[in-house]
Amino acid sequence: MRLLKGIAWLMLTACSLAPTTSIAAPGSWVSAGESVRLFTAGRAVESQPLVPRGDLMKGTRIRQIHWQYRSPPGQPFLEAWLCASRQCIRLGGARGSSRALAGLAADQPLHFRFRLPEGRQPAKPFRVEGLQVIVDFR
Repeated sequence: MRLLKGIAWLMLTACSLAPTTSIAAPGSWVSAGESVRLFTAGRAVESQPLVPRGDLMKGTRIRQIHWQYRSPPGQPFLEAWLCASRQCIRLGGARGSSRALAGLAADQPLHFRFRLPEGRQPAKPFRVEGLQVIVDFR
């Protein structure tokens, strides 16, 4: 019995001396943005920041990002990027996912950037709508 009490005391002491670390649980956040208007070829237009709602645990990192947006039919030359701070990834289409921003802080705002290449001036202004990101983090 005395031996068991000694072992229990030793285990409690060891646990109380061990450093405590918090491990962020995996999760995701979703944000939608207002539409952006494009007209001038060669000029980049940025969306308003897309931000997480609520507080994320300090140290959470992006694992993967999913995006979507809608442009009018007949705009096949629209160039699009998704940016976090100063790092942007070129988007291959109006919907997709990427791990290119993995490891960056998950609590930072993101924004879309759109541009029509030189020589692709539209006949009238148009809007890119339905801007949305889903950020998976760990």
